[in-house]
Amino acid sequence: MLRFIDVNEKTFNTVFEKMTTAFPYEERRDFSDQKDCLNNKFFKFMEIYDGDTAVGFTALWIFDGFVFIEHIAVDGDKRGGGYGSKTIELIKKTFGKPIILEAEAPVTEQQIKRIRFYERLDFKVNDFDYTQPSYHGGEGVPLLILSYPNKLSDEEFQEFLRETRREAYAKCKIQN
Repeated sequence: MLRFIDVNEKTFNTVFEKMTTAFPYEERRDFSDQKDCLNNKFFKFMEIYDGDTAVGFTALWIFDGFVFIEHIAVDGDKRGGGYGSKTIELIKKTFGKPIILEAEAPVTEQQIKRIRFYERLDFKVNDFDYTQPSYHGGEGVPLLILSYPNKLSDEEFQEFLRETRREAYAKCKIQN
């Protein structure tokens, strides 16, 4: 049965190494900034376990009105085993709130598969222009906003921007 275990001081280095493998530099924090997030009351950095076996990780921001999936990754040797879908379902069940995430526009085959994966899980691609703030200063990364169970209203999108910029991207060098 799939479950989450909080990342702590002892497991942080191993999980951060997985993050550096799964996400390009532009789409993740530096080591110390990521570690600092462990102290934020809205942040949940968790390993995904199937029984006693670690199969991936997720980084979530739990706000009053929604859950923001900042990162989610299944270990390379565990992909194709349904863990991604099961993890999303566990997030839905555990937190019981609307979910928002960012994804690259579907240009490459992998990006197309990623969008289809989320759409199969009832996520909706929103029409907002969005650039993820840079974790390292400079240009941000243009991404799509996906949401579950419905598309976001303008008000909900503005709330997402306020909350994530105040908390999730607080360590980033955001140019306003």
